[in-house]
Amino acid sequence: MWRRRECELSIPSFFFTSLIPDALCATLALRLIGTANLKMTSMKRTFLIIVFGVLQLVLHSCKTTQTTMLIADSYDEKKNETTLTLLPYGNIVLPDKWKKINYNSTSKQHFFENSDSTTVAVTKNPREKYPFYQATQTDKDFVTKFVKWDGEFWEKQGLTVKKINDKSDNGYIVWQAIKGDSNNVNTLFLFGSKSGYAYNFSGTSKSWSDQKIEEFLINLFNTN
Repeated sequence: MWRRRECELSIPSFFFTSLIPDALCATLALRLIGTANLKMTSMKRTFLIIVFGVLQLVLHSCKTTQTTMLIADSYDEKKNETTLTLLPYGNIVLPDKWKKINYNSTSKQHFFENSDSTTVAVTKNPREKYPFYQATQTDKDFVTKFVKWDGEFWEKQGLTVKKINDKSDNGYIVWQAIKGDSNNVNTLFLFGSKSGYAYNFSGTSKSWSDQKIEEFLINLFNTN
């Protein structure tokens, strides 16, 4: 799903992500500059101009394939809401107080837990990041493909996949993946699509009912 590796610099609640290390660009630059360590005759100045022209193209190529993200989370006590910042993609605001407990670098999901140990996972990514994306897809087409694509993966792991609430006309589908006797843990997914972004939300709880999880995820999608 994600073909390029990421490296992350972790600062309390902040992550700076770069897909193509600047060190690679720097290495290429040094190699080119090294070949230009000559006396400044007219011919050699011309050579240097050519070298630096190629160098500029190399650096530009590195920059154009680079994606940088600033990720942070915070709780606003006055508003009683938790905000996950995903620059440049925007924010995801969760009602009430949640503590971030994990991050999945493959699925790009951020996991939060509240005081009763209910866990929600959220992510927001450009639709073109997904292998089934087509520029002509409507939100309904995209989210239908999204659920099918992820559901097939879970079915191969031995889970039973079923749709709970198909609101693809409104840009989202609530569905579930169950394995064996795991019904004692309620886990629901909401996959959505709007404004060029794909949303992947899920909720897992031993204290919330399926209905409560579903209502929470739908509200999360509608308000973000």
